Amino acid sequence: MKIKCLVIMIAILTAILASCSQPSSATPAPLPTNAPLPNPTTAPVSTQTPLPSSTVVQPSATTAPTVIAADKPVGIIALGHSGLTGYGTDPKKPNRDAKVNSWATGTNPEINSIYQRLLAIHPETAEHVANTAQGGAQAITLIDQARLALQQVPAPEIVIVQTIDNDIRCDGSDAENLKAFGHFLEIALNEIAKTSPKSRILLVSQPGRPAMFATALKNDSAARAAFTGNGRCDLFDADGKINQAHVAALTAIIESYESEQARVCATVPQCSTDHGAATAYVDDITRLIPDDWNHFTVEGQARFAELMWPVVSKVLELK
Repeated sequence: MKIKCLVIMIAILTAILASCSQPSSATPAPLPTNAPLPNPTTAPVSTQTPLPSSTVVQPSATTAPTVIAADKPVGIIALGHSGLTGYGTDPKKPNRDAKVNSWATGTNPEINSIYQRLLAIHPETAEHVANTAQGGAQAITLIDQARLALQQVPAPEIVIVQTIDNDIRCDGSDAENLKAFGHFLEIALNEIAKTSPKSRILLVSQPGRPAMFATALKNDSAARAAFTGNGRCDLFDADGKINQAHVAALTAIIESYESEQARVCATVPQCSTDHGAATAYVDDITRLIPDDWNHFTVEGQARFAELMWPVVSKVLELK
């Protein structure tokens, strides 16, 4: 009798242990919490149009939170077009960017860039510099440029944005394009403000004015030819004379973008415009890249850095 009971008990225990060893189909095993997230620095920069606000995709539970910057911002980043890239300033590499000669972030002593001037006052600025500006870039690219630059310098003291130029269409659609320009600029500024709330942002006006630019080119036939035509923004007519109506039209277009830029900037507390300081730049053909006539030489970069430094100093409240 005792042996029979013992056999029954062993059978029952065996059945219980077998059932416990089977995984439950109702409650899957949790994912490991120490799995590495994708490295954001290896992700390609997107060139696609940002989604409208009405279709913003909500982050998943595994999305890393936005990194908030340190209490004391340090360094400088530059976003925008080829006006920031030192394009064409290296005679050994013509028609290419040379960011070492950038008026904003360059390290060439001949430039005495904003970065170099800031470094002299705040030595901790050293190596905290990123320039993600791109030739031909429009406002739509600023968000990706900002994200890439903030990966390199997460809490910059100053963010310099030089845009507008490539957004100008001169085909009669600029009034309509202003809304899109402002929209993409606003997205980028808000991203910067969210990621690094103690950074100061400076939006740069279009350097010089078309009338001054045309005057600087008028005595050089090759330079004149580059801006001659029947388009509404061509500065010279077929006779080589300055087309005053076109100069006025281009000036009005530029100023409309500058006004939209100022409007957007006013919605972001840490943003400032240069209040038109860049417009005072005096164009000189000797400070323009030959056969390009659209980008500053090393001397031009240095002159523009000198012009913009008081603006940066005021924005940062430097003594």
